[in-house]
Amino acid sequence: MKNKLSSQVVSYIVSPAQIKADQKMVAYDIWGTMAHVVMLYEVKIISMEKAAKILKALIEIKGEFNKGQFAINPQKGAQLTLEAKIVEKAGELAGLSAHTARSRNDQVMVTEMLYLREELLATVLLLTAAIGQLLKLSKQHVKTVFPGYTHMQPAKPTTFAQWCLAYSASLLRVCKQLQLVYEQFNLSPLGAAESFGTSWPIDRNLTATLLCFSGVWKIPQDVISSRGFFQLAILDSLNQLTIVASKIATDLLLYSTFEYGLVSLGEQVAQRLHPITGSSIMAQKKNPDVLELVRSSAPQITGIHQIVSGILTALPNGYNRDGREIKEYISLALDKVNSTVKVLSDVFSGLLVNKEHALSLVVANYSLTTDLADFLAQNSQLPYRLVYKIVGQVVNQAMETGKPIDNITPHEIEAAAKVHGVEIKTSVQELKEVLDPKKALEKRKHVGGSNSIVTNKLIVASELKVKKMTSWVLMKQKKIDQAKLQTEK
Repeated sequence: MKNKLSSQVVSYIVSPAQIKADQKMVAYDIWGTMAHVVMLYEVKIISMEKAAKILKALIEIKGEFNKGQFAINPQKGAQLTLEAKIVEKAGELAGLSAHTARSRNDQVMVTEMLYLREELLATVLLLTAAIGQLLKLSKQHVKTVFPGYTHMQPAKPTTFAQWCLAYSASLLRVCKQLQLVYEQFNLSPLGAAESFGTSWPIDRNLTATLLCFSGVWKIPQDVISSRGFFQLAILDSLNQLTIVASKIATDLLLYSTFEYGLVSLGEQVAQRLHPITGSSIMAQKKNPDVLELVRSSAPQITGIHQIVSGILTALPNGYNRDGREIKEYISLALDKVNSTVKVLSDVFSGLLVNKEHALSLVVANYSLTTDLADFLAQNSQLPYRLVYKIVGQVVNQAMETGKPIDNITPHEIEAAAKVHGVEIKTSVQELKEVLDPKKALEKRKHVGGSNSIVTNKLIVASELKVKKMTSWVLMKQKKIDQAKLQTEK
């Protein structure tokens, strides 16, 4: 008699973490099996009597699962537990026929893809909601003057709406990437069997249709060897998403400090004297814990992405058990990202901007220097780089003496111009106009500029993209739900 596998080996192969991940996918394994059995009947591989018994059993098992009464046997794993349940309810002759022309390889792969497909849609829907909150915020601040920074130093003034639009554009690209991943991988693996197809006269197009795939993933070896690549493609997008989220968090962490004083977090996100977001010893503290955790999500997802890439690297063609490990990591990544996106929506919905302080910083930090140089170059027809030197000399002197930029006189500019052998004429009124931050921002009328009319158009265009993306998600989910019902019918 052969020795039994050691309990350590069994629990290592069918680990508690794997069972937890598989438990989430049981309903999709049932759906995939239903579609496979319907196909087996349609092509006359199994009889109506056998098909009916199997399908009746599957519907009963689905009911038990929905009531929380289906548990994966650690000694068998998810697929063999399901098969045992089918045999128990349909009898051995019918029950064991459910696995005809199918391997656990394509069974597992279709189960994971059906599950992840809907998880992807759920993530996109959460992301569009967060972007929607960001766009609402931008509407409130179309004319809110805000300091812009490069190298962490005052650069040029902008609006807070432009800050919101910049990040909404980044997040919309992530939505688009996830959409493309969905469309690229929405192909049925069923029929690839262990990696090499089957001699049974199966109809792969039928199972693809029943499972709401856009087509068949054709080459069997490519199918099974590509297990994990759908997850990796999703992680590519999630990685970018959390990198953007970390940048948002870093900005807001800086802007909400006492020294910057540009924004403050809403009460639903951070409170003083709160057991979580308040200090246990410093009563004045209102800790931005949520932003710090958002920031920390990026290196975690990057790490998971690298782990999955590493698992897939250098695997030989065909099925390899290594790929099963990816289930744990993609599940962890989706949970982490979804919670991050949800809290970002809360951050955006309650964020308060200190408009007066933001305006005072722009006036005080000499960031209107470039607007002044632009104006003088445009009026004098002199080369910008020459005017840049002239204005730079005047502003440098003002900064050294603590003189505000809006106190610079026409005489100082004319004198500096003479040093460079040119003449620049301007007036007190013209300087007053050009050094008004609000008027300076309205002059940027180019595509994507901070002019309020241009900005409002950008907001409307972004809202339309969000609406289209949301509609796409709802349409796909509706088709999937209809396909589930149709399979059972």
